[in-house]
Amino acid sequence: MTIEFTNKDLLVYFEYLSNILYGQGTASIDLDSMSDEEHRNFAEALMQFGEMAMETREFAFSLSRGELDNKHPSRGNELAAPLKSLQATLKHLTWQAQQISGGDYDQHVGFMGEFSDAFNEMVSQLSERSREMEAEAESNKERYEELDKANSIFEAITSSMEDWIVMVDRTTGEHLFKNHRAETMLADGTFEYQLDDLLFEYATSIGSDDDPRKEEFSLISDCALQYFEIMLYPIRWFESDAVACVLTDVTASKEEFSRLEDAAYKDVMTGAYNRLYGMKLLDQYAEEKTVFTLIFIDMDMLKYVNDAFGHAEGDAYIKSVADILQDISPLAVVCRLGGDEFMVIIKECDSPDSDIEEVFERAREKLANSNLQDEGGEPIYQRSISFGIIKVDEANELSTSDILAAADERMYAYKKAHKQERKV
Repeated sequence: MTIEFTNKDLLVYFEYLSNILYGQGTASIDLDSMSDEEHRNFAEALMQFGEMAMETREFAFSLSRGELDNKHPSRGNELAAPLKSLQATLKHLTWQAQQISGGDYDQHVGFMGEFSDAFNEMVSQLSERSREMEAEAESNKERYEELDKANSIFEAITSSMEDWIVMVDRTTGEHLFKNHRAETMLADGTFEYQLDDLLFEYATSIGSDDDPRKEEFSLISDCALQYFEIMLYPIRWFESDAVACVLTDVTASKEEFSRLEDAAYKDVMTGAYNRLYGMKLLDQYAEEKTVFTLIFIDMDMLKYVNDAFGHAEGDAYIKSVADILQDISPLAVVCRLGGDEFMVIIKECDSPDSDIEEVFERAREKLANSNLQDEGGEPIYQRSISFGIIKVDEANELSTSDILAAADERMYAYKKAHKQERKV
């Protein structure tokens, strides 16, 4: 059968197909407007094809959006048959992916060409990675069990130690571990407030690859200083970069050292420093080119007092001189050189000689006012001192013996000038 197409019929077909392709308006043909029966039949068949095409296009759009559960196209729509097959395949792949996410790595695809190869390779890699992670997890479990056991042993060993042990996180300052001693001592808060910032400062000052380091510090407890030595050991504590701080209370040894130092450097009778300390300090100042003033003091008539009134009175005389000298200034270092000789060293003293001399003249007057008196109110002997002053600056070239000799010479000149003042 041959169908002749008029321009009117062609225009209707063209408009219909354009609406089918581009979705403009309603895709439909008015059969009554067709030129004859043959065109009406053709138009009716064309509309059936158009409906299948639009249905197939809408189905394809749904699949492209991942909508796999949308209603299928009509049973007689053969145009959508490949898309129906694709929908079934995608649904199956979705189910397989869900199985894989649940740990089933036996899923494989063998019907989608290169996609199958890529999918199967991905599953194989996931399976291998899963086995590696399981092995790592098992290894970590064993490691943590060992660490936990080691930690229990560590806690048992350190619980009876007198030292304080605190593990400090180098990043956050958190106390990761405290042994029994540290826990007990920090419980009342007396030290914890002082220690938190201090330990964190120490922890951040040492690198993870640094050697252990020892420091010293003191804390205030009940208005008294408590001294500590701290050893710092960089360590990996479980998953944290930490520092093991081992604190040892050295207060008793510090006090013992101070006592021994006093015994070595202090004059037992007067409490002033002794000759050993005085000469050591003098040598140090001379070597370091320190500016200081040295005053050499000699007690007047000590031999007479010992002979006339006994050594007990002589000792009292010596103590009174030492007390007065030690009251001169907190900056003054008073040393008893032996017998009736004293030395006073004042560091970086910028006062003129006249000022220093006035200070010691007042000390001499104070000493005179401490004289013992007889029943008539007269002193039973005259307490007095003679002194010589020498200033030493950074340009000094004299040896310590020369400095002492110069001060001694000035003291004897002073003693000679004031000889008539002394009464027996």
